Parts: sequence; C-alpha cells; structure tokens
Amino acid sequence: MAACTFAAAAKPTFAARPARRSSMRVQAAWTSTGVKDFELSQAGGKKVVDINGQRILLATVDGTVKAVSNKCSHLGLPLVGKTPVFQAEVSNGCVTCPAHGTKFDLSTGQPVGEWCPKMPNLPLIGKIGDTPKPLPTFEARVAESGEIEVNT
Repeated sequence: MAACTFAAAAKPTFAARPARRSSMRVQAAWTSTGVKDFELSQAGGKKVVDINGQRILLATVDGTVKAVSNKCSHLGLPLVGKTPVFQAEVSNGCVTCPAHGTKFDLSTGQPVGEWCPKMPNLPLIGKIGDTPKPLPTFEARVAESGEIEVNT
C-alpha cells in the first residue's frame, strides 16, 4: 500500500508594513443638566446635578459656569451634600471641601494652598491621604435656551 505524502505548502511572505499610528477621536457628549443659568444664580451660585450616575457640582465664577465632580478627591465625601455640614464654600474661583478644608480651583481641579488643613498631622503617619489629588473637571456651557450643558 502506498503511503500518502503531502507537499508542505510554502509559507507566504509579506512585505513589512510601516508602523501605523493609532489615534482615537473623542467626540463631545454634551448633556443637558436640566438647570437654567438663572436657576444656578438663584441657588446661590452652586448646584449639584446627577448626570449618568455621576454627581457634578455646577458653580459660577465671574459669570462663567464651571463643572467639577461633587466627590472630594481626598476621602470621596460630597462637597455639597444634603446636610448643612456638607456645604462647600465657593469663592475666588475655588471650591472648599467642608470636611477637611482643601481648596480646589474650579477651572483646573487642582488643589490650591495647603492640602487638608483641617486634618490632624499624626505622628509617624502624617495626614491621612497625604497625596494631593485634583478634582475631575468637565467643560460646561450655557445653551441658547439658557440651559446649562456639561461635556461628560
């Protein structure tokens, strides 16, 4: 009985391709907050909205609407909450965390001044959460209708 033999197929050769540049196109996703610009002024210049499960603090700075995460980057506590204890102060373009006193620039989210001035400086440990972290920021705009929109 004759054995079957197969000729090995030659492997195809490919010319080397130049490396591709990978790029990602990010498209703005402007989302209505349901808040009109005059309502923000009536609310004392700050208001928290929920957009896609994320709590965002809207605040006015020199007539411009700013949007930052309502969750402090230190311990995750709300900047503006439901109780009088959690009512952040907005002044001079900054929001001040009511829990530990850190000020964050509303335009950049960067901490301004001393990190956690209300927190004790413990021996051997220092301050809990000693690494300064910025607040996430979002682009905000006022539509022609007067409604505030946030780019999420």
